[in-house]
Amino acid sequence: MASLSLRTIPALLIWYFLPCTTGEEIPICGAENPNGNIIDLTEPLRDFLENDKHIRASKFGKHSLSSSYIYMADLYPPLKKHTLIYLNGKAEAHYFERFVTLPGPQPPREARVMMFRGDKYPPVVEEYKCGPLPNLRFCKLLHLPGRKNPVPFAYRPFDETEIRATIDYILKPLNHSISHILMESYNATFCIPPHSGDCLMFTLLPVGTAFLGDIDKSYNVPFFSLHPVDFGILVNFDSVDPYLWYIEQLWYAGQVFHSVGQFVYQYKDKIHKIVLHKLVDNAELFSSLQLRGDPVPQKPQRPPLQVEPDGKRYSLVNREVTYMHWMFNFRMSALTGPVLYNVRFKGERIVYEMGLQEIAVFYSGRTPLTETINFVHSGTLLGSHSKALIPGADCPEYSTLVNQHSSYSRHEGSFYGGMLNSVLTLRSALVIDNFDYIIDFIFHQNGVIETRLMTTGYIVASYLSDILRPYSFKLKPNIAGLVHHHMAHFKVDLDVMDTRNRFETLDIVKESVFLKQNHYVTSQQVKFVSSLKKTELGAVYDYDFRTPKYLIVHNKNDGTEHWASKAYRVQLYGMSPNLVCEGVGHERTVPWARHQMVVTKHKDSEQWSSSNYAMFDSLDPVVDFTKFYTDNEEIVDEDLVLWISTGWYHLPHNEDLPVTPAVGNHIGFFLLPYNYFPECPSMGSRDAMYVEHSKNYDYSAGVLVDRNGNSLNQCITAKPTLEDDLKLNPDIALETNRVDPNL
Repeated sequence: MASLSLRTIPALLIWYFLPCTTGEEIPICGAENPNGNIIDLTEPLRDFLENDKHIRASKFGKHSLSSSYIYMADLYPPLKKHTLIYLNGKAEAHYFERFVTLPGPQPPREARVMMFRGDKYPPVVEEYKCGPLPNLRFCKLLHLPGRKNPVPFAYRPFDETEIRATIDYILKPLNHSISHILMESYNATFCIPPHSGDCLMFTLLPVGTAFLGDIDKSYNVPFFSLHPVDFGILVNFDSVDPYLWYIEQLWYAGQVFHSVGQFVYQYKDKIHKIVLHKLVDNAELFSSLQLRGDPVPQKPQRPPLQVEPDGKRYSLVNREVTYMHWMFNFRMSALTGPVLYNVRFKGERIVYEMGLQEIAVFYSGRTPLTETINFVHSGTLLGSHSKALIPGADCPEYSTLVNQHSSYSRHEGSFYGGMLNSVLTLRSALVIDNFDYIIDFIFHQNGVIETRLMTTGYIVASYLSDILRPYSFKLKPNIAGLVHHHMAHFKVDLDVMDTRNRFETLDIVKESVFLKQNHYVTSQQVKFVSSLKKTELGAVYDYDFRTPKYLIVHNKNDGTEHWASKAYRVQLYGMSPNLVCEGVGHERTVPWARHQMVVTKHKDSEQWSSSNYAMFDSLDPVVDFTKFYTDNEEIVDEDLVLWISTGWYHLPHNEDLPVTPAVGNHIGFFLLPYNYFPECPSMGSRDAMYVEHSKNYDYSAGVLVDRNGNSLNQCITAKPTLEDDLKLNPDIALETNRVDPNL
């Protein structure tokens, strides 16, 4: 799977532990693939788009809003059936219901390209499928059932071109008109060059179909979302000509004004004014992350370390990771973030594809700014926000950070029973404005895959006013933390034994029975009832605390010696309903959040449950996820795809300052083997220890500890290299020189 993007994609993350031996070189990547799985496909794609007479893409760096230009490009996944033929060397003969061995050609590489067509009337956003790469022959409009293309220009994600125009055509004139008011109220103005004083930063807040250039103001101190001021503007960005952009409304000190002139006139003596004291940016500022208070431990003492005493137990060759019994491939999509492919345990494919689809956050409030904050983050290109992790803070000291064409992995230890549970974690960190989303794919030695999403970062605060009391707590003087709802959607293309699977629930129900020992006395107990789901609508799952059940995907043709079906179980955690009524406001953009899980028959046309226009297309969504399952196809013995929704409500509190801790903010799901193996696969692991008495009934003889051949030798861990690495490249940690993916 090729990684392709016209945007700067930061290093995905891999962490490995360094062994204690010295002088041994540890390979990170395998031999070069003759098919070139990791090559730069940007140049031929750009050349083709610039020379296509119908697309007429502007030269790189020469574009404007009124031109045709490339917003981004990403891999367009090949059809699943073609990929399986390539992977297995087999094609399914449906007429004979058997497998015939065939040579499997490698599917061609194709790109999905998003073009901003400001040169058209009316302007639109178009998506193309281009290929084959690197020697392109076509770029044609992408047509998928249920997905709109072209898309209205108003739905477009914002980019550098638009932000620069906002500064030139909105903020500069506004700053000229009201800088005296900003100075009187906030002791700061917009950072319009040349500017040497304190600054007000601006943030674009989208609301539904209208791109709300709600340029919310904050002080330029750590972190901006924690230092809001009670001022905002509503901008109309509909035109491709920035000269035609205009301010529709202004919000100041709890009051709405319908023009800049009205605001300036009434400010003189007719309205309530506010004055905020100048913030002092130092280590004692509550939003600062610098050390303060009474340090612990009292004397400097390093934390515990993790090591691989005998070297790494996984290999990474051409994007394929082998770890114990696990094998999988990975990539980072610029659009949707980290994705796994072809996940196998002991050679059996368990998952064809698993990855993030969307992240959304909906806030609540009673001001024009707070009651309309609804983020659907794919509009900012999720994968492009992947950030490098800091050894010793985000990952172990001896992690190895791999470049943008690779992903990161690590081992993470916890104790249970008599065995150290070493797991491999593929971690990505998506930093989107104030939010930090940590996405982990965790591979356990017992055949379990865990997908976990954690959130941390700075909260979005609002200027405190009485009308915000039901939506927030007062955290600091003039600061309120708004209640909000985080939601995320994942796709799991699960293949148990092969692609002909069934989905059923094992419903835990209560029953009343007469006691065997006394037929006159009744008792209540529980049992399970199998319920085979035959259609997509019948398989829709809504979590109900009062109706517990197991969610099972199995293959009827493969069972255990005791006639149980070999299966994988889906276990969800971190579920929360979206309380907004269906079809109201921005809810129609995230219909995937209506149910905790939906099971559909695999279709190559149903690749993505959301779209990059979802931040703005609530009146007429580009993708209506409900159409994936409301056609109600039969799903018995079919190739099944699971669509899993998770989420949690966050009501900020004092402990969220300066940043929200990740502890307790975990949501995700497990894929657990369920009668899939004859016993727990980890029974073969040398990680286990067995302790018994040397002699039965003679406890004074001592005990025996069996470490399954593992050594007791000590080793010295390697020296941390972060400081040395920063001397060579000061930008690898803070990425100061990196181009913002939204610019």
